[in-house]
Amino acid sequence: MEESILPASLKDKVIEIGAAVSLQDVATYGQLQEIQDKSFRMRTVVNAWERQQTSERELRSRYAKWLLITLSVQMMFVNIAFFMIGLGYLSVEKWVATTFIMTVFGEVAAMTFIVVKYLFPEGASAVLALIERL
Repeated sequence: MEESILPASLKDKVIEIGAAVSLQDVATYGQLQEIQDKSFRMRTVVNAWERQQTSERELRSRYAKWLLITLSVQMMFVNIAFFMIGLGYLSVEKWVATTFIMTVFGEVAAMTFIVVKYLFPEGASAVLALIERL
């Protein structure tokens, strides 16, 4: 057994259990602790990201549902108005009908663009970059 570095007054109060701890043991323990810390941070980030993605998915689903219902009802009214004008039940000037129909078409196209662009963003790359930094 190696020479103890304990003072003589404490040697009788300490019970020797095993071999002395070497610097390699301390380094190995430090590496293990660092791996466990990184693992904990990564699990924390991934769990938070998963909760965020779940709540965002639910929110997007609700928004998309209501936007599609609203756009469908609006398109139904435009089609009814178009047929009423065509069958002579509704009388408006040609420029009014053209402007109305084109405006609604533009609104539907813009809403479709907004839904695609903002309800389905590309956010996974930011989380992956964060995980790489951990």
